[in-house]
Amino acid sequence: MTHLDESEVERFLGGDLPPDEQRKVVRHLLKDCEPCRAKLASLSEVLFRAEDLKEDARGIQSFSYDAALARAANRAHLYQARHRKERELLEQALDTAPPDAKEGEEVYWRPFEALRGWSRVEALLRLSFEERYRDPRRMLLLALAARLAAEKLSPAELGPGLVADFQARAWAEVGNAYRVNEQFDFAEATLAHAESLFEEGTGDILLLARLADIKASLRIDQRRLDEAIDLLEVAYDLYYWAGDLHLANRARIKRGITTHYTGDPQEAISLLRQGLKLIDSTRDPQLAATGCQSLIHALADCGDFQEAGRLLLSAGLRQAFVEDPLNLLKLRWMEGKVLAGLGKLGRAERTFEQVREEFLLREREYDTALVGLELAAVWLRQGKTAQVRGLAEETYEILRDLGVHQEAFRAVLFLREACRRQAVTVSLLRKVHGFLVRLEWNPQLRFEP
Repeated sequence: MTHLDESEVERFLGGDLPPDEQRKVVRHLLKDCEPCRAKLASLSEVLFRAEDLKEDARGIQSFSYDAALARAANRAHLYQARHRKERELLEQALDTAPPDAKEGEEVYWRPFEALRGWSRVEALLRLSFEERYRDPRRMLLLALAARLAAEKLSPAELGPGLVADFQARAWAEVGNAYRVNEQFDFAEATLAHAESLFEEGTGDILLLARLADIKASLRIDQRRLDEAIDLLEVAYDLYYWAGDLHLANRARIKRGITTHYTGDPQEAISLLRQGLKLIDSTRDPQLAATGCQSLIHALADCGDFQEAGRLLLSAGLRQAFVEDPLNLLKLRWMEGKVLAGLGKLGRAERTFEQVREEFLLREREYDTALVGLELAAVWLRQGKTAQVRGLAEETYEILRDLGVHQEAFRAVLFLREACRRQAVTVSLLRKVHGFLVRLEWNPQLRFEP
């Protein structure tokens, strides 16, 4: 059988399962299934007490199973009913308009009046996660509110292990929100505290996987890509072991994206294809769209423009990113790259010009420079050398004013001088462009003319 869900564990402890299903559960637990044993242990903390130990006249302790099981059955029924009711209230609350979140204040929200304990933490964490693409600041405030709610959970009611799990999860999501807001020092410290809380919990495998997943994202943002890849391998194994294939392949997709950052698009293609094939796209449509966009990028970097073009036409990414202007702009950039690779230079030129102008308006100077180099390569293939020279001068000035990494400036300076000597080639433009892309993820690189 697959892993037990909470309702099966509750029915098992409450004696509500038919005999054949009870036997299946026992056989499953005897197979050393740690995730299910952890669920059983966390609920058992609620159901059994030390008072069930009795001492005879000789001072020898024995366990009163009849009394414990009778009371456990009664409490399991009560817990199960309360759990079901809180789950219903949680889903109803999440269907309403989300609350306002203000720094330093506990979130007030009318549907919260009915939510108590773990369900309040769960609601806030879900709302926080949903804001990760739309509003990072709001994501952080909701995560902080979830952490506050988790600190108020009662160990007497839920058991100390389960309380520690909720607190570790809340602290981890606060750390992730700090990361999204580019407050990396706070993220590092918060995740360290989440890991210490995990040690006090039930050993939940999914929670451990989530901690590795978030830490990998932080390492990516810190440009520590090898560490990130190792952590994503750990996350994949844990998610897979816990039986969540969607999250396992989500980690695989992230590993593919990170592998591409290291300069290995061929390996990235393999990982991305496997991950996209096995995720549940209805569970996280944004992940499916982002993974597909990354696959197109890797295919283009490997020179497979035909396959990249087919995916662009069939994947529906414009619709997927309709409410995400920046990703939509990056998709247009990728369209220009594919058009150039297919030799459709006029359309590629117009696309790159539009994308470059939009990046300038958004004050994304580094991206402006990268698109400019791809536009220059198209112009050079069209014989527009004077325009290439002018764009090289403009790119040099943009990066000089931006104060970029010394090696980036050195590469663009070399390109400018080549243009002035009328010695620029498409190969050189591509070399400088590729170096600037890799440098963004590996600051230790050095430009070799």
